[in-house]
Amino acid sequence: MGRWANQTHPIYAVVRVTCGNVRVSIRAWYRLRMALLALATVGCLMGPVGAIACPSPPPPVRDLAPPRFYGDAKGSTVDPELARAHREAVAPLKAFLGRVVSDTDKALRRRSAAAAACPLAWIEAWAKAGAWLGNMGSKQAEYQRKWDLAGVALAYLKLRSFALPSQRAVIEPWLGRIAEKAKAFQLASERKRNNHLYWLGLSLAATALATDTPRYWDDARQIMSEALGHIGPDGTLPLELERGQRALHYHAFATTALVAMAELAALKGEDWYGLAGGSLHRLVARTASGLAAPHTFDALARAPQDHSTTSGAGWLWLYQARFPGRLSGPLPDVPEKHRWLGGDVKLLPRRVE
Repeated sequence: MGRWANQTHPIYAVVRVTCGNVRVSIRAWYRLRMALLALATVGCLMGPVGAIACPSPPPPVRDLAPPRFYGDAKGSTVDPELARAHREAVAPLKAFLGRVVSDTDKALRRRSAAAAACPLAWIEAWAKAGAWLGNMGSKQAEYQRKWDLAGVALAYLKLRSFALPSQRAVIEPWLGRIAEKAKAFQLASERKRNNHLYWLGLSLAATALATDTPRYWDDARQIMSEALGHIGPDGTLPLELERGQRALHYHAFATTALVAMAELAALKGEDWYGLAGGSLHRLVARTASGLAAPHTFDALARAPQDHSTTSGAGWLWLYQARFPGRLSGPLPDVPEKHRWLGGDVKLLPRRVE
């Protein structure tokens, strides 16, 4: 690739670049020959106009067995060794979904079908291989599958207008199969009705919109109604307070799922913020004030809060965009994106049918 040859005239050159089966010859001033060669060669490497380089997707993950990363029964103290083993076990999932949502958001910002082709191809490849549909070797694996379903379904929802009919025929039934597996585990009678239930609700709501499946939407609405009934008059969630030093962390985690669900409902013209007397507003206010001043949760949870508490993601931007000025006082720093939210929440659709 990239041959050039001088003509007999000393001030001219012909630049010849072979790209695939096409040979381009340019009669140019001698002094420009190398510059033209460089430009032509770079253009050849970039490929056709509008093409986006897309690496092959990583091997799909069907079976999961990450360990629980807490060292105590109530889930309040992280065990460093278990946490390390957990990170290693889920690293391939994090890498896959992280790349998918990043590329999805780039495609949305560019409004580019060419850019959307790569994340769609990755999702399609994992769908064809039945990712997340194998053996779940631990409860933590089931939790991971549910969180990842929320992320991949929301990313696909953003991309669906770019998807080929053949891709939709593969991806959408696959999302439904994962949703059924997640439901069967989390809705079993022995499961706690806590933040895990709320994240199931988000994953089902996202799947419902991404696949046009009304029964998943009905399931999500029922979960939302139950969750709102858990919120106390002071805006706390009793089962999350039981997490001791991690109580504030799990309030933020629960708030992330519930606000995201309410926003998906708003896309359909439904007001889930107003359900149960607006109890979601109480949870948001309590969580925001707790993150701004963590010591306020010490007495509520009867334990000093873990200094490594995270603030969740997405919920504060979504809430403030819908209710500007409703939250007062200092506000926490809450990231606007996460892979389990399909990437940047600012790029969620504004309306769905």
